[in-house]
Amino acid sequence: MRRGLQGDGGGRLRGLLGRGAAAVMPGIVELPTLEDLKVQEVKVSSSVLKAAAHHYGVQCDKPNKEFMLCRWEEKDPRRCLEEGKLVNQCALDFFRQIKLHCAEPFTDYWTCIDYSGLQLLRRCRQQQAKFDECVLDKLGWVRPDLGELSKVTKVKTDRPLPENPYHSRPRPEPNPEIEGELKPAKHGSRLFFWTM
Repeated sequence: MRRGLQGDGGGRLRGLLGRGAAAVMPGIVELPTLEDLKVQEVKVSSSVLKAAAHHYGVQCDKPNKEFMLCRWEEKDPRRCLEEGKLVNQCALDFFRQIKLHCAEPFTDYWTCIDYSGLQLLRRCRQQQAKFDECVLDKLGWVRPDLGELSKVTKVKTDRPLPENPYHSRPRPEPNPEIEGELKPAKHGSRLFFWTM
């Protein structure tokens, strides 16, 4: 049982791991510190997210799109930490406002979604109407129409465009011109066998 951990096999494994790490990551990788990564988490369940999704999508539209644009352009999550923190802060502020102004109808709504099978919204339309009414009266938020959040939009951002936003490789050099005269193959075409 312990042969793989001791003896020659284990030594080879350790040696391969040591060499493999250097081969995969040849340069120095700069990782963010734990302080850079520390944010307050949004500790809510999937039912809460599903119940709040429509209003959250409207209220935090700009930070979310800025973050997704940064992730798409940079292809490196380390460069989008600030945008991610803004998304997190927007979500926290959103749920704090809901808790402050419409806690009871929102709790009824997400609890109904949680207890309905498969988290279907159609079984909780009465609770949804009360929640939407509360949000409209106290916060002035209108529930978006169906499909409004999935429309393609342009994002206006102050962040500079990366040097190579498409991460394309440089164009290859053109083929050099052939010097001299090309002669036909000595033994004929290689496709001779297939053409019969």
